[in-house]
Amino acid sequence: MPTFTRRSALVTALLGLLAPHAFGQTYPSKPITLVVPYPAGAAVDNIGRGLALELSKRLGQSVVVENVGGASGTIGAGKVRRSTPDGYTLMVGTVNELLVAPTVMKSGYSVSDFTPIAKISSNSTVLVAHPGFSANSADELIEQARRSKEPLLMGATGAAVMQTVGGMLLAEAGGIEITNVVYKGGAPMVTDLLAGQVLVGTVALNSVLPHIRNGKLKPLGVISNHRDPTAPEIPTINEGKAVKNVEADLWTGLVGPKDLPPPVVSRLTAVMRDILSEAKYRESQLKAGSIPADPEAEAVFSRFVLGEKTRLAPVLAKVKVE
Repeated sequence: MPTFTRRSALVTALLGLLAPHAFGQTYPSKPITLVVPYPAGAAVDNIGRGLALELSKRLGQSVVVENVGGASGTIGAGKVRRSTPDGYTLMVGTVNELLVAPTVMKSGYSVSDFTPIAKISSNSTVLVAHPGFSANSADELIEQARRSKEPLLMGATGAAVMQTVGGMLLAEAGGIEITNVVYKGGAPMVTDLLAGQVLVGTVALNSVLPHIRNGKLKPLGVISNHRDPTAPEIPTINEGKAVKNVEADLWTGLVGPKDLPPPVVSRLTAVMRDILSEAKYRESQLKAGSIPADPEAEAVFSRFVLGEKTRLAPVLAKVKVE
């Protein structure tokens, strides 16, 4: 009897060791849900839909995009956090709902509640205006706002997102008062910008680049210390005289809930490396206004996220969300 017990225990232990490996070999065996925590039509949605097609081709299973917008991306992120960590619910995560929102508002989670898998892309925040807006640069906007007796109305794509933080930092550095007109995502704000319902705002560059290039919107400056390589003709706001070292850089990454099985992470990381190495995919992302990540960056994505958390802490400490 004791011999049988020891043998059973040994078999059980071996099966336990083999199970994750076997799971990794069979994954995925059913469709995957890719949560985009913003409305359809938003910049992140465009990235997610392009990525879903590439993942589906390589994984041999459908990858279905589910838009779960609202509350600066925290509703969608909360859904992913509560999902079973089996690799069948993933998210196109961004600096906003992963780092900004949990720091400046009650989100119910922290970045440690997610498994970073791979960086997807980076992007810039742009200060953009309706063509009828009188200022043509950040310096002119600041000069006019300083003379005004009323706060400047600034379109904002969410209450706790890096784009809105960029507007707040610009106002602080320029010594002006702004009142944020908060929208539920970039798409509705851009619609109002195009219609002239709001005259100026801060938004992801890739969500408005086509409108800038066809003259329907005008850029007042990229909120960064460097020009965006997808639109190098647009100067940064720091190239003027009014403000310096104001930046609100953006990034996206593929994440899952905490405790994803290592074989699943390895499988997805390998697939992402393959996607990001494909010239056609990289060209399509650059054309759309996103800078695709280095294919080899996946191995250090976890460290990148932690580094961003540390870097942004003093910046976000200045932000107040009412």
